[in-house]
Amino acid sequence: MATEYGQQWSFAAEFGGLGTALLEALRAMGALDDTDEYADERYQQVLGRLRGYPAEEVTALLRRGWESLPEFAYLDRWGLVQLLTDLRLTTATDVFETILTTPIPPERTPAYTHRPSTVGEEITIRTTAVDGLAELAAQDDPSAVELLIRHVTDTHRSIQVACVMALRDLGEDAGVDVSSLVPEKDQKLLHMRR
Repeated sequence: MATEYGQQWSFAAEFGGLGTALLEALRAMGALDDTDEYADERYQQVLGRLRGYPAEEVTALLRRGWESLPEFAYLDRWGLVQLLTDLRLTTATDVFETILTTPIPPERTPAYTHRPSTVGEEITIRTTAVDGLAELAAQDDPSAVELLIRHVTDTHRSIQVACVMALRDLGEDAGVDVSSLVPEKDQKLLHMRR
């Protein structure tokens, strides 16, 4: 496992100190296979360090992680998306778009097992990306609002709902009449509580 873990993350070494900080952040949030403990104070410290790097470099590293990590590395991939969300980088919109438009692979969990659904894992990763877009939209990022609008009609219901609720929560601040984007049969989503 240690060798596989190292191979999975070998791309981070190409980014020097930034790659090291990324791994520290993921380890502090408990999102790497070799950790199981969340350390908020440490995580916040490393977030501060990551914010000291140029946003474009941080975004490039996180994009590279998304493109490099294998499909089965669900926790690691989710950690990258959560980190991108927590950093609130305006340069991240394109990465969130890449995440949302990456096709969800077919279910890999055999029927009648007690293991988590792989499609469910993928949906969780993508709804975390929606949370990231909502954070950017709240900072008046028009491209984040545009992406939320575009994914209101996503083929996966959970992603649709996350986008509708994000836009609804942004309200008039987003400058969008959400009710006109939501099909009649889904109007009840506008009145649901999170």
